[in-house]
Amino acid sequence: MDEKEYYDISELSDVRDESDQLVVYVDGSYDHSIKRYAYGCVYLTPEGELHTEYGGDSKEEVAASRNVSGEMLGSMHAVKWCIEKGYKSIKICYDYAGIEMWATGGWKTKNPLTKMYAEYMKRQMTRVKVTFQKVTAHTGNKYNELADKLAKEGLLGNSEDK
Repeated sequence: MDEKEYYDISELSDVRDESDQLVVYVDGSYDHSIKRYAYGCVYLTPEGELHTEYGGDSKEEVAASRNVSGEMLGSMHAVKWCIEKGYKSIKICYDYAGIEMWATGGWKTKNPLTKMYAEYMKRQMTRVKVTFQKVTAHTGNKYNELADKLAKEGLLGNSEDK
């Protein structure tokens, strides 16, 4: 049996909008030499549990969007995980603006990948309350840095969920 990981709930007092909200940090990565994109997710439950997940793929039509592909994939996995675990509200913390803008209609979708992402997110947003928070990349935010590290692990062709 896996040992559970925990975090200090007070760390998210300025991030979490509701006491029962799941907070997820997502990030994407891309390796040009192997044409592979990947995502990393850090799930911070309202109960103080920390879960991580990463994965990736190399579908040519998706890889064209490089690390953004991974970040979209991570956001979709985060919403799916939220619903599967029975949470009613999720805040997605991201560092690429398109994650929020395509999902909320703030940006037009200009290719099949962004259209698919926007449609998926809009469908899921009828099932769960989704809010977004932009974070600045590579500034020492502990959970965003962990999501970035996990996304790089996903480039190796592995997947992990704990």
